[in-house]
Order: sequence, then structure tokens, then C-alpha cells
Amino acid sequence: MVKIKKIDPESTAAEEGIKIGDKIISINGKKIKDYIDFLYETSEPYIELMLKKENGDIVKKEIYRKAGQPFGIEFDKIVFDGLKQCTNDCIFCFVKQQPSGMRESLNQKDDDYRFSFLQGSFITLTNLNDQEINRIIEKRLGPLNISVHTTNPKLRVKMMKNPDAARIMELLKLFKENDIEFNTQIVLCPNYNNSEELDHTISDLINLYPHILSIGIVPVGLTKYRDGLTDLRTLTEKEMDYALQQIKSWQKRLINNYGMRNFIYAADEFYLNTDSKLPGYEEYHDFPQLENGIGLTRLLWDELDELEEKIPKKIGKKTNIILITSELGYKALKKVLKRLNKINNLDIEAAVVKNEFFGEDVTVTGLLTAKDIKNTINNLNKKYDKIILPEVIFNDDEIFLDNISFTEFRNDIKKYRIEKACDIKALLEVIQDE
Repeated sequence: MVKIKKIDPESTAAEEGIKIGDKIISINGKKIKDYIDFLYETSEPYIELMLKKENGDIVKKEIYRKAGQPFGIEFDKIVFDGLKQCTNDCIFCFVKQQPSGMRESLNQKDDDYRFSFLQGSFITLTNLNDQEINRIIEKRLGPLNISVHTTNPKLRVKMMKNPDAARIMELLKLFKENDIEFNTQIVLCPNYNNSEELDHTISDLINLYPHILSIGIVPVGLTKYRDGLTDLRTLTEKEMDYALQQIKSWQKRLINNYGMRNFIYAADEFYLNTDSKLPGYEEYHDFPQLENGIGLTRLLWDELDELEEKIPKKIGKKTNIILITSELGYKALKKVLKRLNKINNLDIEAAVVKNEFFGEDVTVTGLLTAKDIKNTINNLNKKYDKIILPEVIFNDDEIFLDNISFTEFRNDIKKYRIEKACDIKALLEVIQDE
């Protein structure tokens, strides 16, 4: 049974007297194990619903939906029979590179195809049984987001430490044959799946076109918490540049030799860490890999250009502002800072936070912790009117990675006005807010 969390007051469910706290036993005689089942079983105009009320009564409802009216039931989770856990032991697994006391969601080692379909998370396909594969095909659960890393069977088994990892091309070809679309990602690890292996993987994957929608390539991220784990290092700048040239070469081949539009994308780190020119907005083709940090810098810069007419020439009073960012984030913000400092009465700088918590190899803004940010603020050498934090460092409940709330953080640093901003528009609003 699954408990109902919310009812839309203008919905079929509300009209039928279904209440928050009621539990669904079955729909059309079937137990529902996830939100996918719920969507399919409630898509018909006639629905037979078995409920357990909060007082323990069992109620059967025969429901006729009005055309266009939402069913109106929401749950607090999307899988009702337990999350499918990851069965791999990947050499680069981020979950294993964390200390205790972190935000609870960071310790979830999930690999659930339903989350991939419903929420866009990446999965490896190593824990699928035949029934689940058939369900994906029969219900056309696509696009899926799939962590490939390499199409070399032996190498994939070595990197993921799971014999089932060898089936990757078999499954991707099966999805193509059954018209299931998918995005893919490659976490690039030096001396494993880079150089010739990267060429081999891309060559295999482009043969899955048009069902492969994108290939996202990101550099491996390593923290200092790797005791007992596989000996692994990050890519050097030279290796990043070499990989970027490989990617660019394949992008050109797709267009010139294969007659396809590009669908291979490199993470922003490759461009920012090698001082390479960032692709134009149109080259990202609707940004299919934003969750992998691919294209975020281009979106930031283009938003700045689009808002040019709304950027004030002057603000009311002399204001000193600090933007909190990471080492990599600063490289993306340089253009923004240069433009905003043309505003009269505004002095805006960036405070680059070194990631002492995870280690110096972690340079992305999204992995900054409250502790490191607080230390940076406490060491500022002058007074600022506002300190602005990027919203990417919080979850939906405004909790930092190291499990500290935004409210608690503000209370600890009362001498400064602490604000948040998620984009350029929000940043301009904070700047002008007196």
C-alpha cells in the first residue's frame, strides 16, 4: 500500500472524497509498485480503486474521470516497493569518497531505472533482470539516462567491478531495436577509459543513432577520502586538452562524415581548465546534459547578455558585495564580474573557497560545504555589505552538503547580510535590494 500525501482540490480524487492519508491497496485490481504503475493505471476514463482509510476501513471506489481533469493524487515518493540499489563497486564511486555526517541523500547508492525515467538520474543497467528489461520495452520507458563509461566489456567490468557490466552494448542495442531512446555519460578516468579507449567507446555509441540522444563526457572527480579504494588520480591539464581535442574531432566527424548533428558534449571543466573557447549556445542543442554540468557556463554567459538592458547603470548607494564560488566557478564568473563592476556604486568581487573538506582536487561550486565557506568568510580582510551564496550548494530544504541549514549558517555569521542567488536575474535583484 502507498500513502497519499496531497490531493488537488480541483481534481477527480477530491470530487470522489479521497483524502490525504488514505492508502491505495490496488488500482484496477493491481498492486502498484511505483509511480509508473500509478500513471498507467489511472490513464483510463474508468478506474476501480481500493483504498484503506485512516480509520482502517476498506473502501472500493468506481471512478469515471472527466476529460481533461487531473486525477489529483500525489505521493511523497515515486517508488513504493523499495529503491533498487547499485550492485557495482566502481573505482570512481563518489558515495564511497565521503565522510560520515553528510546530507542523507548523498549516501544513497541507487541505480533504479524508474528514477532514470521519471527524474533523469543516470543508471548503469547492471542490476536489471529480464522482467524489468521487458517492462522498459513494453511500457516504452524512455528516454533513459545511462552511465556507460566504456563499451569495452572487459574494461567496464574492471572499472565497475561487476561481471554484469559487460552487457552494456547488448542492452543498448536491444533498446535501439525496441525504439527506446537514451542519453549516455562517460566519466573519464586517466589510464582507464581515456585516449584510445575513449575513441573506441564513442565509435560504438554513435552507431546507436538516432536512439542515442547525447553523449556527455565528464572528468573523474576524486575527494581526499579514498583510503582503501582503487589507486586513481584526476586528469592533468594536458590530458584534459587531449580529450577535448578528441571530442572536437568526433563532433566534426558527426557533422561532416556522418551527416548527423552533433550530440557529443564535453563538461565545462574541459574548456575552463584548458582556457579553451566555449561552444556557442546553439551548439548545445537544448542542453540535454545540464545535470552533468555540461553547458552551465554558456547558459550563465548568455543570460548575462540577454539581461543587458536590465542591468542598471547605477545603484542607490555605494555597495560592496562578495560572491562565494569555487576555483572552477571563478573561471566561469570572470566575465560576469567584469560586466557588473561597470555599475556605478557597485564593487563586486569573488571569494574563491578552497575545498578543504573534500580535498584540493574538488573544484566545482556544487560541492562546497558550509564549513569551508564559513572559514573563507571569517578570513575576509574587509567589511562587505552583502555576501551572496550560489543556490547550487543547497538541496530543496536549504541544507548544505555537510548537513548544516541555511538558517543555522546565517545565525553563525550575523555580522554579514547573507543572501542566495540561483542565476543572473536573481543576482541582479539581490544587488539592487536595499
